[in-house]
Amino acid sequence: MGKKISVIIVSYMNLNIIKDCLSSIYKFNDIGNELEVIIVDNSPENTIINYVKKEWESVIVVKNENNGFGEANNVGARIARGNVILFLNPDTILVEPLFSFALEKFDESREVALFGLKLIDKKFKRNMSYYLIDSAGFVPSQINKICNKLDIFIDGKMFISGANIFILKDIFFEIGMFDEEIFMYYEESDLIKRLRNKGYKTAYFKEKRIIHLEGKSSNNNFNALERRMNSLKYYCMKYDQNFSEYLEKEINYLRLKTVVYNLFRNDVRNLKKSIKILESYNK
Repeated sequence: MGKKISVIIVSYMNLNIIKDCLSSIYKFNDIGNELEVIIVDNSPENTIINYVKKEWESVIVVKNENNGFGEANNVGARIARGNVILFLNPDTILVEPLFSFALEKFDESREVALFGLKLIDKKFKRNMSYYLIDSAGFVPSQINKICNKLDIFIDGKMFISGANIFILKDIFFEIGMFDEEIFMYYEESDLIKRLRNKGYKTAYFKEKRIIHLEGKSSNNNFNALERRMNSLKYYCMKYDQNFSEYLEKEINYLRLKTVVYNLFRNDVRNLKKSIKILESYNK
């Protein structure tokens, strides 16, 4: 039987969350053998590879050099047999069947090439499912929260979180896959920009939910911040945007948070360190 959906998960030294992610996929698999799961493991050791081979015989697992999130997803996409790809973060847990729903949505709207589902946290409260494209600072962050709270998604103005991206495989290849110059962060907005430039639409469907344990797949917040800034700098160069302007908005936002934290006597050391990291990019 042919495959209809290929789930691609990029792992990196996160065996514990991979276990829950895989268990939930197979628990709520409502398309049977038409589903395949591919793990591209960027870890330096073989703990995840050995576990998956032992416990999940049907899962395709690929050992890969750590050249970034987008590059690893491309490795998985090249061997995917499904007509639809679901790029799924390892720190996600399915809570209900959704694969038949995804296939139905692509059948219903031939114009939609990519969509995401509603992300929630482990307490089943709302998480961030999408963000404004090309935005930074306090005001956009509040708009993001309000729009997510009200389930307002605007195609062309917002991008789906990379934690769950359903995309038609042939279109993914047509637009050039993920940009492998981006190690991590901004790969979703870059992908959606190229998708929109080709005339394709994106969508968000609130009917189905996925838990996203945000931050659990990244071990060091300061390293993550540096990677995000490096990706932003490349992204701005690629699309002829003002990196310094983005940077200043981010710094001002963190300064504002520092003032608020001080008012409530919260620890601001991490915020101050983050500001110093951002300021180093302005030199």
